[in-house]
Amino acid sequence: MKTDIEALINSYQENGYALLPEVINELPDFEALIDQDTEKVYEKDECTLRSIYGFQNNSTFIKWLKSCSIIKEITQTLLGEQVYLHQTKVNLKNQNESSVWPYHRDFPFWKVFDHFPDNQFLNVVVYLDDVFEGSGELKVIPKSHNHFLAREAQDEQIDYSLEGSASSDLLFSFSADELEMFGSSYGIDSTIGRKGSLLIFNPNLIHGSGNSSIDYSRKIMILTFNSCSNIPVDQSKRPNYLCNINRTPITW
Repeated sequence: MKTDIEALINSYQENGYALLPEVINELPDFEALIDQDTEKVYEKDECTLRSIYGFQNNSTFIKWLKSCSIIKEITQTLLGEQVYLHQTKVNLKNQNESSVWPYHRDFPFWKVFDHFPDNQFLNVVVYLDDVFEGSGELKVIPKSHNHFLAREAQDEQIDYSLEGSASSDLLFSFSADELEMFGSSYGIDSTIGRKGSLLIFNPNLIHGSGNSSIDYSRKIMILTFNSCSNIPVDQSKRPNYLCNINRTPITW
């Protein structure tokens, strides 16, 4: 496993992401993650579940996370210090036209709206279901975490909205022409994998996903870790399920 971790780190640093197939045997039960503190987000039809957020204090989740040694090793190797969970969510896929995540980077949300100065974050994605072609799989543009458009410097002028943070009307997204430019330069990779696979990606990596050919085709759990030394310079206006204000280090 040590060799796999080293290869994972190399791929992450070069391409902005890395995928480990079927490395997690025990997965948390999705329904058990939902409690009184969990925030549910629905599609535009207002009845189809799109995402759940904010289960970092859920007892089932905490027990599972502390038993997951590979996530501990990856976060400590890449971030190099104590970490906490900035955001937790599970994204579901269905056939709704709104069941898309336009191509975007994650860090602008945390820099502009949550006021974090540095990208000392790490996204860890756990496949709760098989992710296959046509299931609304996450697609990434390799190496885009190191390449930025001049107009992105104006991102700090964008105003916060809840819909722009969690719906298909996503802020900080890219135009078709911009995506064509990035795609022709770096390509677009599909991160398909079996249940129990693990994906890590840099929050500045451009990524997105379409809707699915079938309803509830896949669930992926996205855990965003932040270095405890990366302190915001101002208070976020976003709700706690989008920006966790409890920055107590995880005790593995």
